[in-house]
Amino acid sequence: MPIFPLGVPQPLAIRGPFAAVSVDAARRRVFAAGARSVVMLDADTGKLLATVRIGGASSIAIEPLGGHLFVGTRAGKISEIDPDRKTIVRSLDAGGPVDVLLYDSNTGRLYADGGGRPVLATFDARAFAAVAPVALSGRVPAGLVPDPITRELYVDFSDRPEIAVVDPQRGTVRTGFPTPGLPGKRVVRFDDALGQIVVVGSNGVMDIYDRAGTRRARITVPAGIAGCDLDTGTHIVACTGPDGLTFVQLQREAEPHVIATEALAGIGLVAFDTKTDDAVVVRSNPDGSGADVAHFSASPPKPSPSPSTR
Repeated sequence: MPIFPLGVPQPLAIRGPFAAVSVDAARRRVFAAGARSVVMLDADTGKLLATVRIGGASSIAIEPLGGHLFVGTRAGKISEIDPDRKTIVRSLDAGGPVDVLLYDSNTGRLYADGGGRPVLATFDARAFAAVAPVALSGRVPAGLVPDPITRELYVDFSDRPEIAVVDPQRGTVRTGFPTPGLPGKRVVRFDDALGQIVVVGSNGVMDIYDRAGTRRARITVPAGIAGCDLDTGTHIVACTGPDGLTFVQLQREAEPHVIATEALAGIGLVAFDTKTDDAVVVRSNPDGSGADVAHFSASPPKPSPSPSTR
């Protein structure tokens, strides 16, 4: 099954490389974090809506109720952007580089990777202030995803192949499990409807674990994958890497399978638009001359209605 490009890529006013991309499907906005600024795009047309200057943006998180955007930087700050006002409204010192950022609507808190420290840095989003971090017993976090059913967090580590299950309400690690055979940088995503934790290694291996930490499947994917997103509506994982854009179909009682891989002209990051189920890819040209945003789907585009005849 092929991957279908939807329309013509739209050029962006800023250059890459990009550190993060996310889609606010309800408000039809796409956010992309570049080296010197964060851009806001129209999710339907790709039109530039705003550019907010933030140096070294490395992670972003959307607050779904009000639509505000939180941006973590390599300089160790977290800033809050009001997309309607197109400006930064608050900033705080995060205590270290923020390469991972998650807003938890259950607790009203922001969680960050701790800037190389063995903690999950924690911030009260309403007061916009640091609170007690979650200690991780010497392990350095590198990624985290929420489980909206159990209200726990799955935390991946940069220094070992392992996932910890964190109870954010109590601020403790409830349990954990190893993820052997996945060296280097990993990407973790979670499908709450299927109860599947997806772990992708840089060596071209994708493992599927259940909530108990039991591995249910292992498949081969392109090596060097650096970023993924998951659409829980279609249970499709989209990943980007040197080989381009790869779609993987998750299944409830069967092994997942690769749908297809589409070559990309440049290095891209991907996020799903959960309203349309399209994969939105923001990519920079290999020669650094520019960047664009493109949409892809696992389903062929619907034909335009033919004009009526009389």
